[in-house]
Amino acid sequence: MAEAGPEGEREIGHYQTATTGGIDYASVPWRLWEKSKRLFWNPADIDFSRDAADWREMTDGERALVAMSARGFMVGEEAVTLDIIPLLRCMSDLGRLEDTMYLAMFTMEEAKHTEMFRRWFDAVGLDPSSLDALAAEQQAARGRPGIFDGPLTAVMRRLDTDRSPQALLDASIIYNQFIEGVLAVAGYQRWDETFLRLGDKLPGLQAGLRLTQRDERRHIAYGTYLARRVLAENPGLWEWFEERWAKLTANLTGGYGADEGSTAQDGARQREARELAELYQRLSKRRLEALAVARTMRVAEVDASAIEAFEPEELQHVG
Repeated sequence: MAEAGPEGEREIGHYQTATTGGIDYASVPWRLWEKSKRLFWNPADIDFSRDAADWREMTDGERALVAMSARGFMVGEEAVTLDIIPLLRCMSDLGRLEDTMYLAMFTMEEAKHTEMFRRWFDAVGLDPSSLDALAAEQQAARGRPGIFDGPLTAVMRRLDTDRSPQALLDASIIYNQFIEGVLAVAGYQRWDETFLRLGDKLPGLQAGLRLTQRDERRHIAYGTYLARRVLAENPGLWEWFEERWAKLTANLTGGYGADEGSTAQDGARQREARELAELYQRLSKRRLEALAVARTMRVAEVDASAIEAFEPEELQHVG
């Protein structure tokens, strides 16, 4: 960690870029930083005019399905934009410049996703606050607080006072593995099913979601890198991790953008619920396996791994 001088400035020689070593261009965070720069996009450039026209022609049922899914993703993206900050600050305080630089880009990308969804709501003329009652009804039916209603914030803010390996691992578990790697990936697959039914409608939203998934592919990669590095350096944490993951994923029935609280009992709804639960279990198992490899790795091996070794296979198709 760089030390501050008497006037709050870092002392000469404590800036990494001013040292002989400079930046570690081969590090995983730096390679992710470079990839993010190459794949930069601006939500304001997405044309939602066709979406607005399609929206007027869609049925009430179609609009309700899309609107609630979009709202779920939008508030989720806003939550993770705010809650990633303690991890960024933690890396800064630990003097990990490359991680800090990539996490600054990571934070901006989460903010872009938030903007993209809100721009879509504005374009189709739907005030998302009009969905508050339905969202509250679904949360009440769920009978427990959502992941964004406290649990995520508590784990991430722990990093403000606790920079232990377990605290870092917990942050990766809940943010990158659970929210991004299970809930969001399942949500993207549900979006694919929705767009399959809608055909070529809402091309702007479809484009925005593809770009969002492309970013999330890198986000999950960073979280997997971070978790593997912690586990490779602290193999004794594996048992704690397994218990934590089992508790986090137990009875998982709803998530990021999902219609979590429906009480409909028709056969189609029950079948969809079973399929979603099975999908969550498959994704949960894959994230567990993605971290299990660290048990036989050295830190140097984790650091030398290709970016693709950390990326989730479910998002390989988005580039």
